[in-house]
Amino acid sequence: MRTVFAGSTLQAAECLKELILTQDVRLVLTRPDARRGRGRKESSNPVRQAAKELEIECFDANPSDPAFAEKLKEKEVECGAVVAYGRLISPRLLSLLPKGWYNLHFSLLPYFRGANPVAACVLEKYAHCGVTVFKLTEGLDEGPWVLKEPYSPLSPLTAGELTQELAKIGKKALAQALLKVESGEAALTVQQDLPGLKYAGKIGKQEARIDFSGKREEIFYRVLAFNPNPMAWAEAEAGGQRTYVKLNRLGLSRPDLPRAAAGKIASFAGRAFVSCADGWLELLEITPESKKKMSGEMWLRGIRGGAEFLRPLP
Repeated sequence: MRTVFAGSTLQAAECLKELILTQDVRLVLTRPDARRGRGRKESSNPVRQAAKELEIECFDANPSDPAFAEKLKEKEVECGAVVAYGRLISPRLLSLLPKGWYNLHFSLLPYFRGANPVAACVLEKYAHCGVTVFKLTEGLDEGPWVLKEPYSPLSPLTAGELTQELAKIGKKALAQALLKVESGEAALTVQQDLPGLKYAGKIGKQEARIDFSGKREEIFYRVLAFNPNPMAWAEAEAGGQRTYVKLNRLGLSRPDLPRAAAGKIASFAGRAFVSCADGWLELLEITPESKKKMSGEMWLRGIRGGAEFLRPLP
């Protein structure tokens, strides 16, 4: 089936490489080159790089540009596949392809519609975790679905780690769904608006600030959900100075430790812990301000006078 692929991330690039095994991908729609990294050098995103390796033509302007519609006609494209593209496909373009556009979404729709479904899955302790391939409509992530694949991690994963796992099953699901579309066997199931639906919006830096006066299990999953972006963090008083600490990973352990004020950081048996409202969390991996990633115990050993995390101001 003559297909256009739209995407920009590493996971999208993996899906493109899988899709070309079963579909005639004639055009790739992606984001323009951008300046990245510390040196701010201009570089291509992973999908553009993959398209170049596969010798597939790229279009990186706004898809609302009339030139894109002309390109679709020129390539005689029948169907569109979208994975983490980052832009909306206009109603005009949705109606332009005879077999429609299909999106790979990293949750079990209708949970969680929006830009950040993986973090939402983690915050809900991996409820509604999996992938959905659905047909794009004008509503946000509301189109009828073709295929769903649930996934249950064997151990707690960060949002970044979960994204990698979902990409592995997602690329197979997308290829399988488009084969159904091509053969006319795709059954489109209308999404139902169920009780308790939550929108998975973007997470800002302030939302990622951790308040250790909360319950430890909730904090544990928040830190996982915000890794790697925007990364959970907290302000600390360490050695008489205020500093910022990124929280890479915490551990749910040692419920037997003595009670202490929320935010108190202490060492027990050669490991660093922080006190929460209902117990302690281990500081497995943190990134202190202007330093490299390290264990909480290593950071604590270098501080004179102790340390504690501060509560955010109301």
